[in-house]
Amino acid sequence: MLRLAVPLALVLLAGCARSEKASFVPADNNALSEVERVRTPDSDEEELTLGTWRDGLQDEQPALEFGPVGAAPLFSLRCDPRRSLLLQRHGAATAGDLPVMLVTVGSETRRLAVTGAGGPTPMLRAALPPNDPYLAILSGAISPIIIRIGDSPPLVLPTSPRIGAYVTQCSSGAAARPRAGEDATNGVAESNASAPANSAAPAAR
Repeated sequence: MLRLAVPLALVLLAGCARSEKASFVPADNNALSEVERVRTPDSDEEELTLGTWRDGLQDEQPALEFGPVGAAPLFSLRCDPRRSLLLQRHGAATAGDLPVMLVTVGSETRRLAVTGAGGPTPMLRAALPPNDPYLAILSGAISPIIIRIGDSPPLVLPTSPRIGAYVTQCSSGAAARPRAGEDATNGVAESNASAPANSAAPAAR
């Protein structure tokens, strides 16, 4: 009986040892690394601002606006009479020294001086002249456009084909049309100026 008990005890001990080895699974370092890379310190800034791009009208001039549906715009693009592209941050405070506007597309960042714009809604406005190479970067942006002004939370604007279309219209002068009421007057002036001196109707015989 004793001879049978000893081998049986050895078998049981060997089985326990094998089960302990099987139950120990080393941690997967790759899996932990993947979890850690899910969020980065800059991930909060990369979250898109809530809103959509839409056509707007500002001072009877066509504009491209961005903001939540049914709410006032947070940002807009507008063209001035000189075909410069205006970048406007709506609702930004204008008291004290004016900060600069940082516009980032991918790895390209542009620092722009701003001015305060009057009106019922305060805004800070920067401008890009019609020959500025950064216009092409905005038009062909494939990554979000990030707008930073001072210590305010950044705007992270989604890309849209509307941006390139509006920049093209501004450069061509189509987005800087005369205000309402000026079309007819300007049209008369242009037709009078272009008419040749000898184009008067012949006298009736």
